[in-house]
Amino acid sequence: MVTMRYSISEVARYFGTAVSALRYYDQIGLLRPAGRRGTVRAYGRDELHRLALIQLLHHDGMMSLADTATAISEIPPDDQAAARLVIAESIREMQHQIQRLREAEQVLEHLLTCPRNDPIRDCPVLRAQLEHTVDTAISTADGRSQ
Repeated sequence: MVTMRYSISEVARYFGTAVSALRYYDQIGLLRPAGRRGTVRAYGRDELHRLALIQLLHHDGMMSLADTATAISEIPPDDQAAARLVIAESIREMQHQIQRLREAEQVLEHLLTCPRNDPIRDCPVLRAQLEHTVDTAISTADGRSQ
């Protein structure tokens, strides 16, 4: 059976990533090529699966590269506590971001329907939200500096 190998430029094109990113992943030990064709890195199906997982966790899952590396490290299955902690924290952060996006969506939807001629400058609902944001920022900063 012939094992297909793909060059680094092919993999970059297939996965919509930069060649430099793949080189960096190799440099930090996150994604090693299966081998080389001359001086060109070559990747097999296992490496492509790993890259797909990296993209899922890092890009779609919004995990840092360091957290992604922790989550997919070659740790034995009975010692996955660090990976599970990283994944749990990523979920909490994602839920927080989802909530912030929902709130932003509500503001934008309100601005679309606000009866004011210039809702960015004249909307009392937006003004109240901005006042709350400023007050929160100041009180949080004052609490940290005391």
